[in-house]
Amino acid sequence: MVSAAEVGKPNLSVYAPDNEVQPGTENSINLKIKNDAELKAGSNSQMLTANGVTVELEDTGPFEVKSGETPVGPIQDGQMVEVPQRIEVPDDVEPGKYEVTVRVRYSHWNRISSMERKTETKKYDVTLVVPDEPRFDVDTVKSDVEPGASGEAMLEITNTGTERANETRATIAGGTGITVDGATAEAPAEEAIGDLEPGESTTTTVDVTLAESLSAGEKPIEVGFTYRDTAGIEREAPAEITTLTPGPEQTFSIDTLEDTLSVGYEGEITGEIANDGPRPIDDAVLIVEPMSESLYIEDTRYALPALEAGETATFRYPTDVSGQADPGPRQLRFSVEYTGPSGEATLSDGPMSERVVVDERQDEFSITDDGVTVQQGKTSEFALTITNEREQTLSNIDARLYADSPLSTNNDEAFVPELEPGESTKITFDVSAESAAATETHPVELDFEYETESGESKLSDVYQHPIDVVPAESDGGGGGFMGSLVTVMIGLTIAGLGGVAWWRRT
Repeated sequence: MVSAAEVGKPNLSVYAPDNEVQPGTENSINLKIKNDAELKAGSNSQMLTANGVTVELEDTGPFEVKSGETPVGPIQDGQMVEVPQRIEVPDDVEPGKYEVTVRVRYSHWNRISSMERKTETKKYDVTLVVPDEPRFDVDTVKSDVEPGASGEAMLEITNTGTERANETRATIAGGTGITVDGATAEAPAEEAIGDLEPGESTTTTVDVTLAESLSAGEKPIEVGFTYRDTAGIEREAPAEITTLTPGPEQTFSIDTLEDTLSVGYEGEITGEIANDGPRPIDDAVLIVEPMSESLYIEDTRYALPALEAGETATFRYPTDVSGQADPGPRQLRFSVEYTGPSGEATLSDGPMSERVVVDERQDEFSITDDGVTVQQGKTSEFALTITNEREQTLSNIDARLYADSPLSTNNDEAFVPELEPGESTKITFDVSAESAAATETHPVELDFEYETESGESKLSDVYQHPIDVVPAESDGGGGGFMGSLVTVMIGLTIAGLGGVAWWRRT
């Protein structure tokens, strides 16, 4: 009632018409504040207005207030305003009614004539209801699908409420980079869950596709629910946010990389590749990419055997090095292609950068002898020891000897079926010296045509080898006319041979 000293004042009341709150979520409550002022005849409207109104929730029981003191402004007589407040409702709160206290502060004019202003603080109780209904909880989505792949993911759904949910359906929306059952966030996938009693759980399996650019770590997935209550009315439950953790990416590493490369020759690059897991792989392909035009690898794809996690396999790439290449290091990039867990997508790990070294040009053979000499006017057997200096077996080795005047040969070829790396063998020729040949060291030349392990035919550079011409031994006779005639004939023959051009293999 308005006292005799007062001619009018505001009279506020607080309501929460839509007072149901959902457990496990942050709820917005729209409080309504009405000013139904108490007044006497002739009172001034300024005295009936609540000025500087503020609202704050306090003493909220099991709920946690998320909004602080909220300014509202003036509320005139007969006016109703809406003030939103936020509270967080625990997931394990029991269904039922809960009283919360709303504190309202405001001021008003008590006497206009004397400009007397009065401040009021009042508390109001508002009832909030946690409904007796189904509630849903979704466990973290389990999946071993890695980025860039597709596969299955399993969701476990539990009715944590107090009522049975009938004909339950879940709508599942993947976040950025996640597609569920071919759907998108704008058009989510729908899965039939069926009936769930309070406390009952069920699992549902969906197909997920993860973008290759998806980073590691948990990714959000939103799951909404519709169901029919015990009265057969279709209802919608608040969406649950759960997470999907992509499976760890498959990784590989290159170990013990070695090479036998030198300028102008065919060599090989070998090494070991390890499956660092986490899954076994049975269809992987190792791909090499030379980062230099001076290296040529004909088949860059090497099929790997089945590899358990932690196992290794060897690989070998025959490699040609250009004759115009400079010796020194070269960069290679390796990558591995393999099939994802679902067997659909082809994934890749890499690139892995590795380095090989091209050595200076190296002769295929080294040549030694036991000191070969030939007498003037005589023929001697010429024996050489050749050694395979390459890192691979050479076969069908055809050796040719070339001699220029004053030396000549009638047996200029030798053949070796095969030489393993570091293996040596003897080859023999014959060499003749003219009677008038100077007693000094003279050169002969050799080259070798051979096949590599890959079956490629190669021709070596030309090798020079020295032969010493020594004086002819006296035969104790042979003088006179006939001896001189024979000497002249031999000299003429050798002179004729000296005019013959020797052609080298090219």
